Amino acid sequence: MELQNLIEAVDKQTKLLNELLQALERETVEMGEINISAMAVSNRSKEELTDKISAHSPTLQKAVATLAKREGLAETTLLRTVADHIAKRGKPELLDKQKKLRDTAISVQLVATLNRDIAERFASSVTASLNLITRLINQSNVYGSSGGYQQRPTGAIMINREV
Repeated sequence: MELQNLIEAVDKQTKLLNELLQALERETVEMGEINISAMAVSNRSKEELTDKISAHSPTLQKAVATLAKREGLAETTLLRTVADHIAKRGKPELLDKQKKLRDTAISVQLVATLNRDIAERFASSVTASLNLITRLINQSNVYGSSGGYQQRPTGAIMINREV
């Protein structure tokens, strides 16, 4: 019974991580297309999924601890260790599920890191562009008394010779 409960908990956690992975992959595309409104939707989706994952984690930890205790292992034993122990007894299903969970978690980490890098580079690019625009705006064209435009970095004021 404890084994089946743990398998179900691992399956649910894997399902939630897969949903998060899909949301992150969608976000990667949206960032590439600079689709701000879609990125906002993706952020809400990611927040909901991470909340669900966080809410489910204690259930998974409790299932691991319960099975570990039943198998004579410490309650703080890791899922991988419990899965190896059960697999040695001829029941490899939990080990297979644990590997899928681990692989999905690694994929989530990789895509999240990629998205963070893209976001940081995008923010850096936007900042550089805004700084350039600000510098251009602050270099006003002032019409001078000699009849030509003079570059002055002091303000955005146009003086008309006729005034």
